[in-house]
Amino acid sequence: MSRQLWPLALVVSASLAHVAERPTVAFYLLLAAIPVIVVAALGSYGELVAGEGGSPGRTALWGLALVVVIAAVALPTLGSVGVGACLVLVGIQGLAALTAEVRRQVPS
Repeated sequence: MSRQLWPLALVVSASLAHVAERPTVAFYLLLAAIPVIVVAALGSYGELVAGEGGSPGRTALWGLALVVVIAAVALPTLGSVGVGACLVLVGIQGLAALTAEVRRQVPS
């Protein structure tokens, strides 16, 4: 579960730093989020290929989140739009991971 929630924590922290007018901190948090999102995307793809309950939609969203984070880091002029898009995409992924974990923990 933490593989999916770490990117969410980093992007939320970056958005809070952006709101607090700390663009340098937001930049470095988004930069740190790139390898974390890569790990989550590859893990999701691995689950999909191995037939361990991976979702093509979740894997595609991780790929899209990676592209958006890289664009936000590479083009700082995107500013709040890039951080907001990252937050939405990674937030959807974090919510999906949290729901899947709750479903595993609650007996049917």
